[in-house]
Amino acid sequence: MFQRISAALEWRFRVSKNRFNKGRWKLKKALDSSPKENIKSLSIVVVGRNDNYGGDFSLRLKTTIDWNLSRFPNAELIYIEWNPLNDKPSDTIWMSERYPKAKLYVIPSEIHQQFAGTVKFPILEYFAKNMGIRKASGDYIALINADILLGTDIQFNQLSKNNIYGSHFTNIRWKGEHITEEFLKNEEIILASSAAPFNLESVVGNFILTHRDNWMKMTGYDERLVDVRNGVDSNGLKMLLHLGLKPIALGHHYHLDHPESLINGVNPTHGSNERIQQIQDGFNIPYQNSKSWGMNNFVFEQIDQNIWKAKI
Repeated sequence: MFQRISAALEWRFRVSKNRFNKGRWKLKKALDSSPKENIKSLSIVVVGRNDNYGGDFSLRLKTTIDWNLSRFPNAELIYIEWNPLNDKPSDTIWMSERYPKAKLYVIPSEIHQQFAGTVKFPILEYFAKNMGIRKASGDYIALINADILLGTDIQFNQLSKNNIYGSHFTNIRWKGEHITEEFLKNEEIILASSAAPFNLESVVGNFILTHRDNWMKMTGYDERLVDVRNGVDSNGLKMLLHLGLKPIALGHHYHLDHPESLINGVNPTHGSNERIQQIQDGFNIPYQNSKSWGMNNFVFEQIDQNIWKAKI
């Protein structure tokens, strides 16, 4: 009996805390006096690998991109397939037909090895995101993970170059259903939900948006961090905050739950706990990558209508 009462009180406290924190974000956004502008152009950067990460990866990728592009149909889609498996079909093949205006890039294993060295991670997520930033042409650039749906309360209008934008987190159960507004309103699919921390830390790995000038000034994510994956998002956020930008939560994003997700426990693809903590603490801030960050010194050859491959 005591345990049930304790659990109920804990649940009520979490719900109340989330409501309070979301209210604080609404107030902060309403009081934000930064000069605003309508977005003239938007780029969405997504990274992946054809290794069926988390199960049903290609279906999750298609589902999230379909939904996010339906919300922002004029956005430029940049997709980077990093270190693809040679014995599996490339996701860029079906993506080329489905999204003919997208820019799709393939980074072969030989180039992955140049950057990774002895590190065993199959994908260098933030190297790939840096490359996507450099290839993007939009005034504002959003980095969105392949398992993330942007909520209907996220609107990309009247934004400020002086801000970093993130969103509140909701983890949902998904078994291949078609995504609709009604589906996202179903509380029975919610596995976990939390308001964005007041500096956006811990949510910007799923979705982050800022003006391209800010990405260029920070020179992307620190490309020395090849031995860890978890925490690099927060580290990059710290660099943006170091530049004097203000964090703002726009609304909610929805994460399609899968076994490999960090919310279901740390696994070897995330890095060592000690190194993760060091990076989250921002030991390297401020940093500056070389002028060629984001593979800007590489040559890409066009191998299909809208697919390019980095030359070895």
